[in-house]
Amino acid sequence: MGASGEELSWDELIERIATLADQLAEDDPALELLDYLEVWHREGILRLATAIPPEALADARTDPVVAHLLDAYLGEDDEDDPEAVVEEALEEIRPYVHSHGGEMAVVGISDGIVTLSLMGSCDGCPASSLTLTQGVEQVLRQRWPGFRGLRVEGRDRPRPGPQQLLQIQSLRRG
Repeated sequence: MGASGEELSWDELIERIATLADQLAEDDPALELLDYLEVWHREGILRLATAIPPEALADARTDPVVAHLLDAYLGEDDEDDPEAVVEEALEEIRPYVHSHGGEMAVVGISDGIVTLSLMGSCDGCPASSLTLTQGVEQVLRQRWPGFRGLRVEGRDRPRPGPQQLLQIQSLRRG
């Protein structure tokens, strides 16, 4: 086992985190745990960043550790155009959707929620939910730090993004 996190320099710590993340296998439950922790941290940092005055956020970015954290979760000064990032991310999924006779289009983007319209064979297809969660949402989470959830036009309510955790309770019978 290596040095503790407190014994490493900031650059060494970041490098070690990247190395360990690369070593995790795809089917390792630790990877899933890290994904959930990242979603939790991203949402918390996004809420903090929107709650504090812009001047305070700019001041916070002068600290290299805080700047790196904000850049990792929010992007560098939020320069990315969400519409362009979302469209670019969807281009990765469209060949699969097209191969099944479907189409999707962005209807709107607001407060991190992307609203899509499903057309062709995707409209009403039971498998479209899997395509949305395993394809579209996954790519959007990777490409756009501000992504919070996906809504499909014509469905009753937005699909919750990964930041929403469900309470699991056991039902005890007396």
